[in-house]
Formats: sequence, structure tokens, C-alpha cells
Amino acid sequence: MLPRFINRVTTTPPLGPGFGGDRHKAALVIAPGDLLATDPFFLMADDNITTSGPFGEAHPHAGLETVTFMLRGTMEDTGGRLTEGDVEWMTAGSGIVHAEHATVSTGMRLLQLWLLLPERQRNMAPRVQILRRDEMPVRRENGVVATIYSGESGGVTALTKNAVPVTLIDVRLGADAEFEQQLPASYNGFVVVIEGQVDAGDPATVLTTGQVGWTNPSKGEGVSALVLKTGSSAARVLLYAAQPQNISVVAQGPFIAGSTEELVGYYAAYRHGKFPHAGSMRPQVGSSEETPMAVSPWRNT
Repeated sequence: MLPRFINRVTTTPPLGPGFGGDRHKAALVIAPGDLLATDPFFLMADDNITTSGPFGEAHPHAGLETVTFMLRGTMEDTGGRLTEGDVEWMTAGSGIVHAEHATVSTGMRLLQLWLLLPERQRNMAPRVQILRRDEMPVRRENGVVATIYSGESGGVTALTKNAVPVTLIDVRLGADAEFEQQLPASYNGFVVVIEGQVDAGDPATVLTTGQVGWTNPSKGEGVSALVLKTGSSAARVLLYAAQPQNISVVAQGPFIAGSTEELVGYYAAYRHGKFPHAGSMRPQVGSSEETPMAVSPWRNT
């Protein structure tokens, strides 16, 4: 099995003004513009709210998926409610409108990822999956609790539907704990340290709170393994990994397209009211009794 290591480390910049006024602070965990290194991950935003109230306006997306991970607090709109540990996996595809009348709680924090869709599926029918923390499969080992939101870990598999093969795991390690995640060698991946400090990879790279460690696809084929270890204190990391798409895209505002002509088509379809509303869609994963959330608030242009 091929050992994985950390090829590069980035640090999330300090929070700055967000689109939601003085009570909203945000930073880019993954900045757009270096897709060769981050493929298929286009960007990731860290959104923080100081006081409760409205958050953003209804807005469209097309040509991508958004993966919204609630780290703290709640968010609610016309489609339902997300609480701490929930994930909304929204496939915008040919176009969708969401975040209608969104409100958030005091101290809310979320990470939102923009994920490329495969070229052949960029205009697939939109869908919304709500991944409730308490309903996700969990892998437990000595000192480790790993909640699997997408993909597989240690023989435990999530039922999340993916256009791009994606692994998303919330890994909580106690002191002096070790966790190994097997991944296809072709995957690009990164870990975001939410709390504490971990040694990642072989040879080990020390990652601390607010840092992101990237592990590039391996040159060989088959299976690779990324090892995370803690020392005398506990840590929490989010691990993301996925198959690079190796495609050229054009991005503008809330859309990712294959050409400027496709972008023009997205804008025209949105102006003519052809995008469905996420709040009316049933979740594909999670409780069948719940109405899905539509919460992706990063960028309202």
C-alpha cells in the first residue's frame, strides 16, 4: 500500500468582512484560482456569525456541487433546518435557487465547499441531500470516532450519492490516538484542522488549528493510506478527498461552466425563472420525514 504524505500546507487567513454585514465574518480556506493543485475542489469558505438573524438572500448556482458543513449553531430557511454536525450536499447541476429567507443562530459557523461536477454531468438534474450527523455511519477505534459523510472508511460506508467520487470524514482523535484512512492513489485530498494538533502522513507533517494539509495524487495505481496521529492532547480534523476531473472550466459569480457560452445560458435560464427551488426538494439521504435545507450562502451575486 502506498503511504501518503502532506505535499503542502496552507493557513486559513484571518476572518474578514463577509457579505452579511458587520455580524458576518468570513475567510477562504481554499481560494479559487489554482485548480491544477486543488482539483476537483474549487473553493472553500469559512463563514462565521456573531449574532442571530437573517443571512444572505435567495440566489442561484449551476454547474457545481456545494457541500455545507455546519460546525456550530443552526441555519434555517423555507426548506428546513440544519443543526451542528449536519451537512447539506447540494448538486446544482443545470441550475437551482436556494437560501430563501435564511436565518442563523448566534455563533453560527459553517464550512462551504464548491466541488466540480464531471463534464458529462455538469448539467444533470439538481438534487439536495441532507446528511444528519446522528444518522451517519460511524467508525470507532481506540481513541478515534470517525463520522463518515461520504465514501468509505474501515469497511464503513456512507450512502451519499456522488457525481464525483468523494470521501468526507469528521475525525475526532483522543490523546495518543492514530487513524488510518485508505484512499485510491488517484485521489487529491486535504485535511482541515478544526481543533488541536495532528501529525499527518508518512513522513509526518505537524498540522495545527486553522491549517490545511494537502496530499496529492500518487503516481502509482491502487490504494494509498493517510495516517493521522495525536500527541498528548485531542484533535478534530475534517478529511476531504476526491477524484480530480482534469477539465477546463470558466467561473463567474455563482456558476461554473465549460465555456462562456454555457455561462450565458445559465444566466439566461435563471433570469427566465427556469431554475427550481432547493427548498421544495426532498432529501436523498437522511430522514424521509424532513424537508431539505437550502443553505449555501457563500456569494450572493
